[in-house]
Amino acid sequence: MFGKLDLEKRTAPGSLRERLEFEWRVLAGTCRRFASVPTPAPAPVAPNLFPTVEGALPEIDREQLCARLLQSALTHHGALIVRGLYTPTTVARFQQMAQTEASTGALPDARIGCSRQVFFRLLEAYRESGLLQAINEYHGQRSLIFGERARLRRQVRERDKFAGIPWHQDAAFFGGRARAVNCWAAITPCGELNPGLSVVPRRIDELIGWEEERGHAPLDYGHRIASAEFEQRIPCAPAECRLQPGDAVLIDEMTVHRTLSRPWRVPEQIVTITWFFPAQTFPAWGTPIAA
Repeated sequence: MFGKLDLEKRTAPGSLRERLEFEWRVLAGTCRRFASVPTPAPAPVAPNLFPTVEGALPEIDREQLCARLLQSALTHHGALIVRGLYTPTTVARFQQMAQTEASTGALPDARIGCSRQVFFRLLEAYRESGLLQAINEYHGQRSLIFGERARLRRQVRERDKFAGIPWHQDAAFFGGRARAVNCWAAITPCGELNPGLSVVPRRIDELIGWEEERGHAPLDYGHRIASAEFEQRIPCAPAECRLQPGDAVLIDEMTVHRTLSRPWRVPEQIVTITWFFPAQTFPAWGTPIAA
């Protein structure tokens, strides 16, 4: 039902074709979330395919991206950097869309964190890059996108220079372990002349500063993690992610990370962010959209 998107035939963001396809994807995602989807067999223990990487995050090129390398990196290193996930054409398209939406004051769809036009461009980019295939194979099924967490985010120096998120694991927000995958991709340079991501380059299997039985954590829970607890529970120094336009970091809900503090020496930062889930563990409070 959801083949390759014929995006060039859409004449406007609010076209009937676009609205109908989006509604079908929401319906399909909702049906899969509540259907009796068999629980996939546990994945075999992944070997460490990056044995020489210590104190840093493993890196691959877009052409190398596959479910096997993704699983190995998340299992042993907590994250994976994919260089050149987006082509220069895709980067330029997202840059233009971010600028256009900022100048027109465009609002996101109520069920997603971006406009429908951006959402379809994200799908197109994930399909063309091979990311969607790798994540589907990693999940053993067609993945669901968390609608509210699909974003084309533009931050500007004067407004957002003090914005930042402390150490956290997204499992605290999602309600526990979920085998999810987040793609955090740079549309402008990130991590050198502006803030970026700081990631603990090791798999952490327990929640830091929060217990699953307490339910969903508040958005500021990371501020409550005592530095002594963090230092005691984290076995290695954090790794700083420096990304060029088109590069991406793939993490899961157990990855310990925070905003990398850097002085703003450029006027803006643009990134795309999308969370993918298997149907069995999709959070009850989100909008599931078929990828």
